[in-house]
Amino acid sequence: MLTGQTGIFALGDASHGFFEFALRPGADVGALVKAVADLRPPHTTVGGVNLVVGLRPDLWRTVAPDDAPSGVHGFETELRGAGGYTMPATQADLFVWFAAAAYDIVFDMGVAAVA
Repeated sequence: MLTGQTGIFALGDASHGFFEFALRPGADVGALVKAVADLRPPHTTVGGVNLVVGLRPDLWRTVAPDDAPSGVHGFETELRGAGGYTMPATQADLFVWFAAAAYDIVFDMGVAAVA
């Protein structure tokens, strides 16, 4: 059974940090997934951190091919709309979203994510 990431539906967080990462050529995708899985919220007595993670679909299939949803693909081509309007495809390899009650907590989590 698939379960959504609860952070997507969290209410009341005033501070948000959005991070996009691109893997270097030849980087170990498994090491990336482990590093993201090891992210931990700070030890605070109040408040918490909501964490939402998105991994490029083809990278997820590299790590866990049986767990990747079928028919899901990355944003590989620009989106074309009415009147010739286009929106570029800007898929990142990894997307991380932190949400918390205060910016200092989000900042600390961002520092931990890039360390």
